[in-house]
Amino acid sequence: MSDAIRDTTARRVRHFVDAGYLDAGPVEAAVEGAVYRLGDGTLAKVWEHRRGSELRRMQGFYADAAAHLPFGAPEILAVEDIDGVPMTVERELTGEPLAGRIRTDDPDEVLPEAVDCLVGVLRALADAHVDEVKHLPVLDEERPLWEGHATFGSALADLVDRRVSRCADRLSMHVRDFDDTRARLLRKLRSLPRTDEAVVHGDVFPETVLVDDDLRPLALVDYGFLSTAGDPRFDAAVAAAIFPAGTEHAPEITRQLTTRFADEFGYAVDDLLLYRAAYAMATSDAFAPGGGDDHFAWCVTVLEDPAVAESLHR
Repeated sequence: MSDAIRDTTARRVRHFVDAGYLDAGPVEAAVEGAVYRLGDGTLAKVWEHRRGSELRRMQGFYADAAAHLPFGAPEILAVEDIDGVPMTVERELTGEPLAGRIRTDDPDEVLPEAVDCLVGVLRALADAHVDEVKHLPVLDEERPLWEGHATFGSALADLVDRRVSRCADRLSMHVRDFDDTRARLLRKLRSLPRTDEAVVHGDVFPETVLVDDDLRPLALVDYGFLSTAGDPRFDAAVAAAIFPAGTEHAPEITRQLTTRFADEFGYAVDDLLLYRAAYAMATSDAFAPGGGDDHFAWCVTVLEDPAVAESLHR
């Protein structure tokens, strides 16, 4: 932790203590900012790349999602600010991250219950239709993803085009035939037909799914990074790839999960590979401007996957 982050954390904790939250303290950061446990069953989440107006829209989405999902979803109790940075006060959800209950060091030892849990979460999202989520921006952008678009594929293609231009030079050094891959990806996304629009979480993986002792989903957390309305195949594609990310047998586990999700929901494998490539391009520099970090390396691995490359060339 850098001195600047340490100082900011200490200052914010003092702010919470002075406000009467005597047991306040930092917890592991979420994708879009720092999280602090306030000690009274609530959390404070500081959003580094959101405005208060966006968070109030998200507050409406959270409320709608909670009414449509069979497990817990975040609830924003208040939108405030701390040192001029937007902050939400949210109810703390219970459960243990699924990540702590699974093994991914052996493709034959991934618990069937863990995969069943993911299937249940993906099915619930696919069945949830919440209008408010369509008005949310994604990543660190300010305008809603859907602004000016009639289909999810078109909106996603423009997002990829905007984002990948920021680190195209670096990607072209690591991804073979990058310009051709990019052009094929954008063309395929824009040609996708309109589908029923469900809630897309955007980052379903074992850290964001909270479970009980029997690996049943209790809550899904960390909405906001890529949360929108769209094709539920997107969440399935991403979940299959990031479930085992960074482990020795990740490619084999990803193949198994891709097959399972395709069979379970009747999805075409090529559509899952297309959305996986879109996620990799759109988020390649999400955590480090211009790319170059571990997530960038993972995105390169996705784009270099022979199955993805072959799918884009069909």
